[in-house]
Amino acid sequence: MLHIVNGDGFAAVLAEVLPDDDEILVWRESLYEGPISPDFTDPPTRRLREAYFAERGLPLEVFRAYTAAQEERLNLLDEQEEAVLWFEHDLYDQTMLVFLLDRLASRRRKSGRLHLLCIDSFPGVHPFKGLGQLRPQQTASLLGQWREITEEQLLLGSEAWRAYASDDPKELELLLQRGTSVLPYLRNAFLCHLQRFPSVHNGLSAVQQAALQFIRGGVIRPIPLFQSVGDTFLEYGLSDAVFMSLLKELAACEHPLIEVKGTPLPDYRHSGESLSYSSITLTPFGQQVLTGHEDHIRRNGIDAWFGGCRLTGNGPCWRWDGELGRLVWK
Repeated sequence: MLHIVNGDGFAAVLAEVLPDDDEILVWRESLYEGPISPDFTDPPTRRLREAYFAERGLPLEVFRAYTAAQEERLNLLDEQEEAVLWFEHDLYDQTMLVFLLDRLASRRRKSGRLHLLCIDSFPGVHPFKGLGQLRPQQTASLLGQWREITEEQLLLGSEAWRAYASDDPKELELLLQRGTSVLPYLRNAFLCHLQRFPSVHNGLSAVQQAALQFIRGGVIRPIPLFQSVGDTFLEYGLSDAVFMSLLKELAACEHPLIEVKGTPLPDYRHSGESLSYSSITLTPFGQQVLTGHEDHIRRNGIDAWFGGCRLTGNGPCWRWDGELGRLVWK
């Protein structure tokens, strides 16, 4: 049996409790950042993603090696092999899940061979952030608790991936309006995704807004700041690498919102072991943006991917209106 999991940490624990002849495939590629397209593995998208992650410190050869390995193993999955997908409720995992369901649906898998275990909590683990928190004994208790993936789940997964990967983000809003109950964590995860778009209030995403608020409140060290924001947005599955990249962008734009003193913030290549020597403060412009007197996008512009939607420039773009609960062009 093949077990597809969301990270190396959980894979190591799962390996301790699985039968010796079971196999684990770790899906290492983050699908909630960087260029995305419906086909995703097509050469143009792959080249864009290679460049995106290389700019953030991930060596090209490393990116190519792990993406090739996971794609090769997935392509070898045949009709007779059983597979279990182990995922969580957050946006990081739900994007992986719908991509895999789309891939598996396109291959017309036979029923009874695909299974899913997807959870948002575990007894005694508070707050629950992911499967990687579980000890071997806790993980062992989940063996066999998975459920057969239904045709309805495959269909919704495929529709959700196509909507998420579309260059028109309104397609995702329409999908959520139709109902997503057969994948119970999908709705909240993709609502989080829509709140990643710049706000109509000041051009900040929900995560950026929270980061600046915590900094203003005195959380000026990178690691405690990451922990505070991550605990606020458990449904994002926010990684430290993504968060540090976000901070670096806020510090490096034409009109910086923050100033980083001491040890430079890490990227995908470098660890943050010495970040206790770093401190972050708001700039005067950052203060003005936080209060809504300035707009980050109008002053600094944007070049960012939100699923398959790329926003560029400093003119009108898709923005999240929290009061209306939807995207607007503004």
